[in-house]
Amino acid sequence: MKNLLFPLLFLGLFCSCNEEIGREISTDLSEEVRQFYTLSTALTEGSYLANFTYGDYFRLQSESLPGCPKIEIDQSLRLITLDYDSVDSCMQERNFSRKGKIRIDYSLSNTQISTWWMEYEDYHFDKSRIQGTRQFQSLSPNQNQESFENLRLITDTNLSFTAKGSHTYFISRFSSRPFAISFVGTIEGINPVGRRFKQTLSGAKEVFINCYSEGWILPFEGEETWTVERGATRELSYKIAFSSEEECNPLVNATLPDGRILILNP
Repeated sequence: MKNLLFPLLFLGLFCSCNEEIGREISTDLSEEVRQFYTLSTALTEGSYLANFTYGDYFRLQSESLPGCPKIEIDQSLRLITLDYDSVDSCMQERNFSRKGKIRIDYSLSNTQISTWWMEYEDYHFDKSRIQGTRQFQSLSPNQNQESFENLRLITDTNLSFTAKGSHTYFISRFSSRPFAISFVGTIEGINPVGRRFKQTLSGAKEVFINCYSEGWILPFEGEETWTVERGATRELSYKIAFSSEEECNPLVNATLPDGRILILNP
């Protein structure tokens, strides 16, 4: 019996190692980075919308926002509702499908610690559903801080991300109106197969307001580094780089952990 213990133990270790190796080999790296890109794109759109001030929304027209939502302003509550279910038509150069509502609560934005919240209400962007609330705080007239927890993105194939993060935004204005936004920060959470991930903006994302008014929501410049765990002691890294091929429609390249380059846009 003792002579059988070592072979059986070895066989058990061998099988468990092979199982882990098999899981890694079966992971489609190009699909994994596309999932990260989907999460990044969905969050970038909201970043733009929440960095307008309450006063900015009195000057904005529906056609100047991506997807042309109906803009509802409740002055008694200082509440902005962007209603994508009430869109009649939207003649923009780039038009993602959207439905549901985004609410931005500015009720405490005129206090000493200026704070506001953006909440997704049955909101669908492209092929994903976004759930949760994002909190913003003014650090100066041209700088905002964001934090969020338990934000969820669910794809049309029922794959789900859970994320938390923080960003710092720098808003450039001309004649009191915003024309560009730059931001840095991190996101971390759990990907659809239960692995922990972290995103760091290794190069600040830069976006132009005039591009957003035509439905283009990608940054024209910036770089993201995504790390994802593989077992208890290993992780893989991806890089997603945005560069300005055209002002509003950037080239987006992903560098996979095995060195391959994947074009994500256009």
